[in-house]
Amino acid sequence: MSEFDVSQLVEDVDLVRARVAEQLAEVDRVVVVMSGKGGVGKSAVAVNLALGLAQLGRRVGLLDADLNGPSVSKMLGLRGQPVRVTGDGLLRAATGPRGILVQSMDFFLQGNQALDWDGPEGEAASVRSALEQAALGDLLGRTDWGELDFLVVDLAPGADRLPALGQWLPRIAAALAVTIPTQVATLAVERSLRRAREAGFPLIGLVENLGTSICAKCGAEGPLFRETLDSEIVQDLGVEVLARIPFDADLAAAADRGRPFLEGEAMESVAGIALAQLVARVDAYQMPGPEGESW
Repeated sequence: MSEFDVSQLVEDVDLVRARVAEQLAEVDRVVVVMSGKGGVGKSAVAVNLALGLAQLGRRVGLLDADLNGPSVSKMLGLRGQPVRVTGDGLLRAATGPRGILVQSMDFFLQGNQALDWDGPEGEAASVRSALEQAALGDLLGRTDWGELDFLVVDLAPGADRLPALGQWLPRIAAALAVTIPTQVATLAVERSLRRAREAGFPLIGLVENLGTSICAKCGAEGPLFRETLDSEIVQDLGVEVLARIPFDADLAAAADRGRPFLEGEAMESVAGIALAQLVARVDAYQMPGPEGESW
């Protein structure tokens, strides 16, 4: 096995943090959308949150921090976008629907190419976490974000992801957790929330996703799971439920087509109203000041 020195690839943390701070200097607020486990619709929530904020007239960026998944670029119709560089040598974000600026590792891969951290002989497998962190630092700190009201970050699932990302972020960030009303998902998101609190990360609230479904024939809403996020569970989690978003086939179809859902008749649907409520709540959230929480 060939020798491998991670120090050749990973920069000093302070240098990366300074670069990120410079590129986010004109970003007012960062909203990190997280989940305890995959399969809860986190990326769909992040994408529709970004599009909804842009619909309100906010200047919005969206970072796909789930490095191994092309969900964000697919949902926004941006797959296959070429990587562009500014005259200053910074990465230029792709422009998505409603003018949102989007950055994703998917833009650096060809077609359905898989992201490979290990190297031809598996020599980098033991330092994969460090390489992922370096990549996130680069996507944040080498992208020309410009002036934004919001930068929405779609974070990969896992309780450790938020504290790891938090080392790069300035004091303008807070987290939004997404779960589905099952015991397995609730246990996972509880662990993520607990880890976020231990790291001193501000929490905006919780989104219950896919708790109900909308009948395509009659429009009636019914439960999708046996469990629900009842008041006792929510109280134990210690966060407010900001919105309960049902499964809606039209929302899923819009994501597959790479088109915004929140427009036209969809605005009056149960899912549309729930998403609009979420957007309004996030837009109204006040980030902690210098005397608030830190990490």
